[in-house]
Amino acid sequence: MRIVSQIIAIAAVNLRSLGQRKGNSLVIVTGIAGVVAVLLSVLAMSMGFRQAIDSDASDDRAIVLAPSADSEYQSSLARSSLATVGNARNVRRDPRGRPLVSGETILVVPVMRKSDGSDVNVTLRGVGEQYFAVRPEMRIVAGRMIRTGTQELLVGAAALAQFAGLEIGSQVRLQDGDWTVVGVFRGDGGARDSELVADVLTVMSIYKLQTFNSITVALPSASAFQRFKEEMAADPTLAVDVHSEPEYLASASKSVRGMLRLVAYVVGSIMSLGALFGALNSMHSAVAARSVEIATLRAIGFGSGALVVAILLEALLLALVGAAAGVAIAYLAFNGAVISTLGGAVWDSQLVYALRITPALVAFVVALACGLGLIGGIVPALRAARENVADALRSV
Repeated sequence: MRIVSQIIAIAAVNLRSLGQRKGNSLVIVTGIAGVVAVLLSVLAMSMGFRQAIDSDASDDRAIVLAPSADSEYQSSLARSSLATVGNARNVRRDPRGRPLVSGETILVVPVMRKSDGSDVNVTLRGVGEQYFAVRPEMRIVAGRMIRTGTQELLVGAAALAQFAGLEIGSQVRLQDGDWTVVGVFRGDGGARDSELVADVLTVMSIYKLQTFNSITVALPSASAFQRFKEEMAADPTLAVDVHSEPEYLASASKSVRGMLRLVAYVVGSIMSLGALFGALNSMHSAVAARSVEIATLRAIGFGSGALVVAILLEALLLALVGAAAGVAIAYLAFNGAVISTLGGAVWDSQLVYALRITPALVAFVVALACGLGLIGGIVPALRAARENVADALRSV
């Protein structure tokens, strides 16, 4: 108990003197706050991207691609594949007995971003008539459904909010003239909300396409996936790869996720090093300014261990204050903010998503801040504990 009481006594003295050391304290708090705010905002971008991708994934859906294709835009499937896949036993059917499958093509459409007026691309997805039945989480929220054989478009709610010229009744210049926006759809906040949708047969006819990029299949249950995959592999007329939707989306988005993580780690590492050196210098200056005070405490019986712990507690407290400030800045400025970046179904198309600051991200950056504070305080603390008492007192 004696060492605990010593730690408390020294820590109380240190805290009372913080006001006399505002400069050193602010350097630590500001450095940690900057690291936490920037790192948390970049991680929130990565988390928002991940949630947008994962929101589209369902275990009871499968994606059929050409063999060895890593993504839809690398895949090419013959038109006859759609009927063959739809006739499979393990495909769910609607009340009228029709298979819930959607042959799809993907292209890009140039649009203008509202926020800065820049020209970007969004994904144009040609879909079959069962598209919304295959994806019941997606629904028309304004306007009406597109008609087969017409140059009509549906716009995702996220795309409508971010890009100009996509309101109902607007004309979008595509191949072979203008296409009319007739409705707006919304899902669960996934990547498909960033796309435009058109009738696949019309898209293929006008763009002179002979193949689908993918076929999306609704299954009776998640457990039917393996049976469906085996059925496709056993069909001698087909040469396809079958993926569960979560597996496909995780694989297709892996490169963008990796890039976002790399940015977060590089930026975080650089800023963390700066904050660490700032904490080391500031704590060293703070301890050096109190060398006589520390020597006096040791001369009257306070142990070196209690002194080290008390200094580390001071560094930890300043780091926590900086972390709290950084979290508050990032949360108020970025949480829920909607952005668009590359990462749609086609590599150069935009994906709209909201930044998400989750409790797990907050816990991670706070733990990092505490680590920086402790590392920044350990060297000055050990140096103070080892300094010769007599030499320190003679320097008065």
